[in-house]
Amino acid sequence: MFLKLLSVPELNLHSSWNTGWIKIKNMSGFDKTMTIFWLLGPFIYLIERDPADLWLSLISLIFLIRCLRKKDWSWASQFWFKSALALWILGLFSAVTGPEPLFSFQQGFVWIRFPLYVAAAQVWLAKDRDIRILMLLAMLIGMLIMCSILIAETLIEPKTRLTWPYGDLVPGGYIAKVSLPLFCVLMAIAVSKKSKAGIFSGMIGLLSIGVSALTGERTNFLIRACGGILASIVWKPKFLMISLLIFIEVLAVLALFFTRPDLSSRFGDQFLNSIPIANTSDNNPYWGAWRGGIQQGLLNPVKGIGPSGTRNTCAKLDAKLPEWLPGKNYCGNHPHNFYIQLFAEVGVVGLILGCIMFGSIIMTCYKARLENFDCPMAATAFVVPFGLFFPIQQFNSFYGQWSNLFMWFAIAFAVSQYQGWIETRKFTE
Repeated sequence: MFLKLLSVPELNLHSSWNTGWIKIKNMSGFDKTMTIFWLLGPFIYLIERDPADLWLSLISLIFLIRCLRKKDWSWASQFWFKSALALWILGLFSAVTGPEPLFSFQQGFVWIRFPLYVAAAQVWLAKDRDIRILMLLAMLIGMLIMCSILIAETLIEPKTRLTWPYGDLVPGGYIAKVSLPLFCVLMAIAVSKKSKAGIFSGMIGLLSIGVSALTGERTNFLIRACGGILASIVWKPKFLMISLLIFIEVLAVLALFFTRPDLSSRFGDQFLNSIPIANTSDNNPYWGAWRGGIQQGLLNPVKGIGPSGTRNTCAKLDAKLPEWLPGKNYCGNHPHNFYIQLFAEVGVVGLILGCIMFGSIIMTCYKARLENFDCPMAATAFVVPFGLFFPIQQFNSFYGQWSNLFMWFAIAFAVSQYQGWIETRKFTE
């Protein structure tokens, strides 16, 4: 009954639920096991980092072994993967020639599992649309569970930054990133359908954006809010419904902030004062993290100092240099911006390759929109990497683990919407 309420002609969740499980039932034992294992992802992510890391790493490794056995590497000819592979190889070179070769090599080497996971989803586990819809529903259930957990934490143990169920300040990453493809679909349906599906989609989206604000994670909240707005205007929007939805969401968030002065301050004056490009003073650690990365990139502009090397070398810098760069270095664990981190750790060439990779992933997802505009999953897919790679924001480490697990999960689902690479391969053959 619930699936029928959320279904629209372009995305019949009820029908795909039944069809998807029939398709899984008819798979070989190995593919059936791996597909079900893949569908468990949103629930495994609710446990902790180590199980989530193991889940993604196993899928990547098994996919690699599968390709070796089948001798099928045609998928690797896709431009987005070739650019990721080139960036990975360059990172390894920067590592072995950098100041801390062993540490940087380890950090750089394991990063390739993220692009491999994207490929595994696109060309193997999620190549069927009904299976992708099953994963969309798994995201929905996982998101509702996380929202329930965080609402319970707010009632039992209220604080400005929520930590359940991880005991760490990251649950907003699950809401904003793992379920971002789902949120984009919900927003697209909410403003395009004058039906029960549109109403229920809007209500679920409103709940999740409110919980995202409750977590106190500003960047993740903005990714979700801006991504939702963009998704709502790129797929069959109705102006009146967009206006109404934005009005209700703004009203709900304002009501939340008025009742929670701590959140109002965190998303208000504190946020404005912490924006790096607007405040480059000595007392802004967010700019200080960017500054330290910029300085290290300027000292090693060609190849950088190696993946994750900035966390160990920043403290050794002469903080008075370069004299023209304002502010004071803040030496945390990384520069907190993908583009600055790539410049510092793999140099100008790595930064260019990174930008090419980001752009090619966005364009791959946009091709899905061009091929199947009627499907809201495909039509809004490009919003996911566009939001997650948008340059003017605070990032976690590019070579890090926890946040990357969230981010690449969403990117894989978005990229899997594009299946035209198969026809391209046949044409070239």
